[in-house]
Amino acid sequence: MFDSDFEDNVFRRRLLKEVAPGVPVSFSFYSPSVKVQVMFPAEHMPGANGRYVGNGVTIEFVPEDGAAVERVREYVWHWEHHNAFTAVRRINFLRRGVCPTSVQGMLELVRGVDKRAAAKTAEALEPDELRHLLDRGDFKTLARMPGMGEKRARAVVEFHENERSGRRFLHAANRNDRFRGAPVQTELDLDRDLEEQVWEHAEKARRLGDPDPLGPGEPPGHTTVRNANLLHPLPMTPSLMGRGVYYPEQIELFADTLKRVLVDGERLAGVGSLRIQRGKIFHTTKMPGVGMKTRSRVLASGLLDDEYTYENLVSIPGITETQARTIAAAAKAEAASGAARPEVRVH
Repeated sequence: MFDSDFEDNVFRRRLLKEVAPGVPVSFSFYSPSVKVQVMFPAEHMPGANGRYVGNGVTIEFVPEDGAAVERVREYVWHWEHHNAFTAVRRINFLRRGVCPTSVQGMLELVRGVDKRAAAKTAEALEPDELRHLLDRGDFKTLARMPGMGEKRARAVVEFHENERSGRRFLHAANRNDRFRGAPVQTELDLDRDLEEQVWEHAEKARRLGDPDPLGPGEPPGHTTVRNANLLHPLPMTPSLMGRGVYYPEQIELFADTLKRVLVDGERLAGVGSLRIQRGKIFHTTKMPGVGMKTRSRVLASGLLDDEYTYENLVSIPGITETQARTIAAAAKAEAASGAARPEVRVH
């Protein structure tokens, strides 16, 4: 992948700086083929809280401790070292080494402002001066700065106004947006009933789960919470997952979690807190003799995750006794391991 040991060490130092306990870090894998390969081990890395964030090639990690940090570093280094065309190309959303509170850092966050334009502007402005212009919305003065221009200045002012606005959106997307159409977005009114708004959003997002033209293995669409810039999911917020079908208990739990995060100001840690989905056992456990048709029959039956007992499963048409025993045993083991790992909430 790299031409020298020196470049290897540079990449390792970048990871040492940017992966830290409790800090959300996003890695983008720029390859159409890496999407399926990367997902399962990344989302289920112990303590790393990996999750798919909606644009098809980005995984967000929130390492809980030093051990999880090391796992993330090792995982990303594996992809960078052994897969030349699926290498990690972006860590977080700033150019590596740029301070997010500097002029360059504040400008490079904005789509359409490249590092060259940001560097030119940084030569003429101090961070406090830029903040003053942004607070006043003075795009005309900003447009006269080197490297800016009116179009970029308007984009910068709008971006930072959105960052301060507190507007929140539900953003549903599928990896194959070219075939599924544009993502679905719903602005939340935090003074209204959140469950009602999530239901309305889910109804609009159902088309993202239409039969997949590329094959039956296409992962489902995901709903994440975003700010008014709609560029990236807000850190430490839940994700509503589904294949175009959302069940009542999913909506209720997702709405309750939104209230805790957006209204009560609670920060969540742990994959179980971030991901709201039905049939988690099928996402986390490979079971012999249990394929997609069996999984679909179980999900369509309406059983809740804690109702996967042998008696309930064997009564589903098309489910054999062996499959019912396999799923029930896996569900029991999953419930036991979940009880051993208490949920972590960070206020």
